Amino acid sequence: MGVCSNKSQYMISKEELIIQLLDINNPGNVNHRYANNFTLIPNKYIGTGIKQTNQYSTNLSRIEWDLIQNQFWNSHKDSSEWQLIRKALSQEDESLAFQILSQANFKLIRNSIQLLVKDKQIYQVPIFVINEPTFCSNQNFELNFETSILKVRVRSSKLPQDFEISTQNTSTIQEIKQIILQVANEKTCRLFLNGRELIDQNQLGNYSISSGTVLFKLLQYQVIQAFL
Repeated sequence: MGVCSNKSQYMISKEELIIQLLDINNPGNVNHRYANNFTLIPNKYIGTGIKQTNQYSTNLSRIEWDLIQNQFWNSHKDSSEWQLIRKALSQEDESLAFQILSQANFKLIRNSIQLLVKDKQIYQVPIFVINEPTFCSNQNFELNFETSILKVRVRSSKLPQDFEISTQNTSTIQEIKQIILQVANEKTCRLFLNGRELIDQNQLGNYSISSGTVLFKLLQYQVIQAFL
């Protein structure tokens, strides 16, 4: 009987730990991964039923918000489980969403599609793919721009001296990151322009980068300055 009791207590304890992931202040909450682009609003909610979440604002433009949503789902395109979650999210009729998830043996934690369990695997769904933001940035995002050549001088405490990158405004943010990481001997970094994080698949020209100063911030908190 003691063994059964201990097992029962273990199961309860494990479930309680999973439930805590719904707390937006919990460091394990998936939304913390996207905190540079999305700000959750405590005690204010949007959506109904299983799609109810905290409200949030974003420093992304509407176009960038669409892009980052597509980027999220593209990163999970090879997962049948994530594609089923996406299908459930697309249903206006909640009973159909429940049907899709239950047939695939998903268990909703606290009746929220933000947190699901299947075959001992936990699936955390970021709020930004469930509901729309209450506020989007009005910063411009240029879709049509003329191709031009840029010379970028990069400065960092990780580098022995400044170096210059010759590129085009059609280069993607990811391509610029790879050049920086190779020279700085780092594994990852995030790039910012006027407090706005630049998204990997976007091009320099999307941000109207042609002159001025851009700050490139490494994850290790070193700051790289690039003068165009």
